Order: sequence, then C-alpha cells, then structure tokens
Amino acid sequence: MERIRAGPDSVFNETMAVNEDLQLPYTMDVHQLRNPYQAKVLRTDVSRAIPSYIPELLDESILALEDAFKVTDPQLETANIAVFDTMTHLIARISNRVIFGKELCRNQKFLHAVVRFAETTPLMAPFIQWSPLPFRPLVYFILSSILGGKKAPLKVLIPFLNRYMKDRQTMIEKPHLVSEFLIQSAPPQETVEGIAVRLLNINFGSIHTSSIFITQTLFEIALLSSEEIESMRSEIKEALDLEGGWTKAAVDRFFKVDSALREVGRYHGLMQFALPRFAVVGCELDDGTHIPPGSRLAIDMKAIHYDARVYPDPNRCDLFRFSNLRAKDGLDNLKHGFATVDSYYLPFGAGRHACAGRFFAAVELKIMLAHMLLEYDISYPPTVTQRPKNMVFNGAVIPDSKARLLFKRRKREELESDIIPAYTN
Repeated sequence: MERIRAGPDSVFNETMAVNEDLQLPYTMDVHQLRNPYQAKVLRTDVSRAIPSYIPELLDESILALEDAFKVTDPQLETANIAVFDTMTHLIARISNRVIFGKELCRNQKFLHAVVRFAETTPLMAPFIQWSPLPFRPLVYFILSSILGGKKAPLKVLIPFLNRYMKDRQTMIEKPHLVSEFLIQSAPPQETVEGIAVRLLNINFGSIHTSSIFITQTLFEIALLSSEEIESMRSEIKEALDLEGGWTKAAVDRFFKVDSALREVGRYHGLMQFALPRFAVVGCELDDGTHIPPGSRLAIDMKAIHYDARVYPDPNRCDLFRFSNLRAKDGLDNLKHGFATVDSYYLPFGAGRHACAGRFFAAVELKIMLAHMLLEYDISYPPTVTQRPKNMVFNGAVIPDSKARLLFKRRKREELESDIIPAYTN
C-alpha cells in the first residue's frame, strides 16, 4: 500500500485509473484530467472560503429540511423518509447553494438533472468500459438517453453561466462561490461548456460521496440509545454556546458527529477497493511480487479498515470510536478527524491524490447532521427489525435505496434548552 500511496504517477498512475473507472471522455469530457485545475480550486480557494460558507450552508439546510421532512403521519407527527433518495437531493441543493447561489440551488429542473447525472455516471461507466473501444461513444449515447447523462444538467447550466459571465463584467465585488473561483482559475482557452462540465464533476463528487456518508450515518444513529443521542446533542450545544453560534470553530468541535462520520467511512466505506492505480511500468514489490506494465492495482479496503492491530474490535461499528480516541489523545488532535487521511483510513484516498473537496464535505455533513439531531428524533419504522443491508455494484458499497427512517420534530419543551445563538462571523 505504501508503494502505491507514495509512488510517482510515472510508475503507478492514478489519473489513468480514474479515467478508466469513470470513462470520463464519455461521461464528462476529455479535458477533466488533462488539466484538473478544478482540484486545485477545491484545495485552495474553496477550503479557504469554508468559514464564509457556513451561514449559507446552515440557512439552506434549515430550509431544505423543512421542505423534505413533511409530516406523513399527523397522528404520530412524523415524516417517513426514503433516506438515500432524500439525502441525495438535499446534498445537491445545499452544496449548490455555495457552488452557484440561491437561484440554481432551488431550480428543481437542474437539481433533478444533476442528481440523475451523479447517480447514473458510476452505473454507466462499467458498461462503457466493457465495450470495444470503437463502440464506446454509441454505448454512452444509448445509456445516457435511457439513464440520464450530462446533457440534461448542461441545458440548464450553460445558459445560467452565460448570463453570469455577462453580469460579472460589471460586478464591483465577485461572490465567494465555487463557480466564481473556477472561472477565475480557468485557462484563457477554456469554454463556458468546459467550465460547466468541470462544475458537474464537482457536483458528482459532492453528491455521490456525501449522500452515501450521511445515509449510512443516519442508519447507524437510529440504532443508538437515547443516552447516546443526548450526549451528541449536548456536545453540539456546548460547542455552539462556547463559540458564539454556528462558526467554523464550533463545527470543528462537533467531535461525536465527526467521529460517527469517520467510523461509517471505516466500517462501511465507499468502495471495496481503494487507491486505484494503473501500472505504467513493470516493477517489483518488496515481497518479490512482479507487477507487469499495464496492470490495474488497488488496495483491499476491508483488509486495512478491519485490521485489529489498528482498530480494536473492528467488526463493531462504534460511532464514538474516534471521539473517544480524541478524548484520550487530546481534543485538538486532528489525526482522528473525519477529513484526515492516513495509511489506515482510505475512503478519501491518500497521499497527493486524496480527495480535494473532503474538508468542504466534512463541514457540510456535520452542519446537516447537527441540525437534524437538534431538531428531530430519528428512528426506524416499527416494522423494521434490523439495519438495512448495503448493496454492492462493481465494487461500490451503496446503502439500501428503499430503506426508510422516521423523523419526528422534537417537542417545544425539549427544544427550549437547545436554543442556539444565530451564526456569528
């Protein structure tokens, strides 16, 4: 694993592997990995802007959850929610609040199209990959016509960007939107369509990954005892009180929520395999294994994440595993944080190719989960007797798309002690 993680792209190439896995020349375009400046924008401009995004992420979370959690059983005052589908659309709306702004994040036509794009891209890619090279454009055309590809969201996005590009010429101060940062970093020869496809790429990463993480976490939270839930709520309230409201410093102190997300990434993961690479040249591993040129390599994620020498009792999903380690090693110890990558935690990759948007994703997910915990009681329907089982497709680990949870708004007397200061910058 260390050889793959630290090896140069001239030996173990990550770009070629990702290009093959997602069939980017067809599902997106050929320029995505030739000059992946969108990754640099996420690592630099977007990461620096995260504190300024918090009030908007919180505002959109509150509004979106109000819309999504409509009471379906007036007698019990509960909303019976299809979790994965609901979370996917919520992530799309809330993420796009800071990618494009209010107008597009509430455009239902765009949200439906971009969610469909994010959901079907990893489904189409294997079939394109399994097809002979001359037939791949035709295979993509047929599959995208049936399942949905980039065409539908681009129909909304390109006119939106054309208007924005015209309006920004007279702007005195540019907004701190992800789309604006990408425009500023675009090379002179980049087209509006090229920028639009890169923004779809960012949407794909955000929607696909975050919706899985938050769904799996909610399935686990619904299994916790009332005492464990209250301990999470208490920590959230203490952090908000201590930091004067919804600030970056407060969100950073949601240690138990952060721990739950990291443990879900360890226990369930996103894929069965991590760190996909293409062997450009042949080489020998330390144990004498010969890797021929042209081979595909990946790491068995379960072998890493279930190593009892690193994670005691690895077959148990313990949402407080990492918050307990923080308490032991010091609360400011970032090595146990959700967005931290190392040789034993691989959902975000590792090394210089680690996910560029993971810090933004961590903040967004923690805000959403903290708000849900404060506002709602979360449980399984009475007829459900066990946690929904995951599905696996082409190595991807996907939560049960049909599983449902009950969200019941907490009574006013329960919320009175949870009054939180508004966001303060």
